[in-house]
Amino acid sequence: MDDNNRWLNPKSVGAIIGLVLGLVVLIFGVGKAIILLLFVLAGWFVGKVWAGEIDLIEVYERFKSDRNMRNRR
Repeated sequence: MDDNNRWLNPKSVGAIIGLVLGLVVLIFGVGKAIILLLFVLAGWFVGKVWAGEIDLIEVYERFKSDRNMRNRR
């Protein structure tokens, strides 16, 4: 592994994410940390839609077809 990517292995990324989450919980508390996480996930989703990686119409149609299949049982 070259020197540029040694910090980007999954263990290092996981440790950094754990450190950041731990600090957020210690500083703000669990409730505010969960709210922050929800906003981060919402921003990630909006970014994926904006970049064209997620098609909202396809997601809606898949959700609608899954609901129809559950109602038929």
